[in-house]
Amino acid sequence: MCGLCGVVTAPITRSSSDRKHLVELFSRLLMLSEHRGPYATGAVWVKTDGTFRVEKAPLPARRFLQMAKYADFLNDVDDDLTVLMGHTRWPTRGSVDNPDNNHPLLMPIGRQGQLALCHNGHVHEVARHFHRLGLPRKAEVDSELLARLAQGHAGKDGLNLKAFLADLAPLDGRMSITLTLTSQPHEVVLLKGNMPLEVRYHLQRQVLAYASEVIILEQALAGERGWRKVPLLSGEGLMVSTMALTKMRRVRFTFAGMEM
Repeated sequence: MCGLCGVVTAPITRSSSDRKHLVELFSRLLMLSEHRGPYATGAVWVKTDGTFRVEKAPLPARRFLQMAKYADFLNDVDDDLTVLMGHTRWPTRGSVDNPDNNHPLLMPIGRQGQLALCHNGHVHEVARHFHRLGLPRKAEVDSELLARLAQGHAGKDGLNLKAFLADLAPLDGRMSITLTLTSQPHEVVLLKGNMPLEVRYHLQRQVLAYASEVIILEQALAGERGWRKVPLLSGEGLMVSTMALTKMRRVRFTFAGMEM
């Protein structure tokens, strides 16, 4: 069990109070997700020009949020933000003392940038799949397999989502996934497999928020009006464009672990 959380934003001019609202919302989501993974915490932001920054540490969220590096990380957030993606880790494989095992996982996309991926769940027989597909392996965490598969279908034009989902089909285990590419920073993918993922959207603020549990979102949003539920079934995903947040593209997918 791990925690996925984040905010996806339209890159519009915002007041300082609106920007403060965004970063405070993200921090609350991380803090409230701690019980799902108190062993490591990580976050990444991406901007419209493809710049990004990652911070992660083998710490529970409450201590991660107190780090000076995290404060600096938030200070860099501006109106060019497209996504703040967070993860709280409960390890099933791979030491949290190795940063390569902690999320967000980063994978280079040639000279076009980076892919950032967060995963909640586990994948069985990863060594067999790495060998079967001839994929390189850097870390011990099973989630690296998912990042490598996405990397193989990523480029300057973004992610070939159909091909990536086809590669997920033979995998056994449990998963929900969030990912984005700095080569196409306006696109964010949210995939709900057989692990929880809840989504909300605020039309006036032009912000989408997600977390692994309804209660996390409800507490983080603290009764603020204007948030609408975005229904998301198991085996369903959203391709979110920050340029048109209301026009999310839905996809269906399945994998061996879904047949339970």
